[in-house]
Amino acid sequence: MILVLGTAEDQHAAAIYNKIIARGNCVSYFDPRLYPRDMTVTYDGALPMTGTVRFRDGQSAIDLSTVNSVYCRQWDDLLASVSAAGAVPDAVEIRETEASLGCLFRGLECYWVNPIESLNNSRYRIHQLQMIRTQGIRVPEIIVSNDFRRVQAFFSLTNEELLYRPSGWHSSSWNVGQIDDIGRHMADMPVTPVEYQENISGDEVRAYVIGDSVFAGVIDSMEPEFSSHLQSDHVRPIELPQEAKRICRRAAATLNLRFCSIDMRITAAGDYAIIDVDANPMFLHFEQTTRLPVSDRLVELLIAADVDAFDSRRIASA
Repeated sequence: MILVLGTAEDQHAAAIYNKIIARGNCVSYFDPRLYPRDMTVTYDGALPMTGTVRFRDGQSAIDLSTVNSVYCRQWDDLLASVSAAGAVPDAVEIRETEASLGCLFRGLECYWVNPIESLNNSRYRIHQLQMIRTQGIRVPEIIVSNDFRRVQAFFSLTNEELLYRPSGWHSSSWNVGQIDDIGRHMADMPVTPVEYQENISGDEVRAYVIGDSVFAGVIDSMEPEFSSHLQSDHVRPIELPQEAKRICRRAAATLNLRFCSIDMRITAAGDYAIIDVDANPMFLHFEQTTRLPVSDRLVELLIAADVDAFDSRRIASA
């Protein structure tokens, strides 16, 4: 069986769930916000773990021992502080709920897209780029600092406009400016560490890596760094050269990601630079615009893992 983890509002998780149903495969949808008020969960302390999820509204129970593959788009957002019933739990209840479900899902020995540890690491963008750089792949030069003298030295090395934003504010937009603009910005936030990034010029490309497959499109955007949501941007499908695909696959493998989006710049000289990797990307707008089968390939990946695990268990018990 395939398990899809997502909230009721997650259109991307729902799209994957519905496509699996349409193909006639066994799948269950798990909204963690229903726990503990609107579902019961029981599991043991052994590995491989066995257990059961039961819903108070009468929908079919989930036998955890039958789960062979899992799709989880956003681990951090699954454990919301407000339950589906609208009640606000206290801090102790939130902590215990997170611990209970965290142990549950870490105990599922099956195929994950993506593994929990890889999803958790995705919040550390600069560390991800550091790891990718060790593979000989070009990434932007970056500095994080609240020391304007260090920023000035960094600017002199890049000799061009910089992208910058408050460190850790990954939902905020990038600014672009010369050193004078940056100086005024730091004067407004004198103690806040800020990310400064080399502004690599070139075609902006978003690529999706799904297993061994790579689908890509060129982004036409007026922003200095295109939006991760891509809702207002036009996307043209392209066939990446084999070298670019190899770079994308290597970056995904380095971060232990089976499914991700990769934002790239292709320079006028034909070089490839990875700007960002998203372990839980949105894909519906990209897919609708380019007609590239991102979700179909992801569903095929989950179904193949489910079938392989089922066949292995059948052979082992024969």
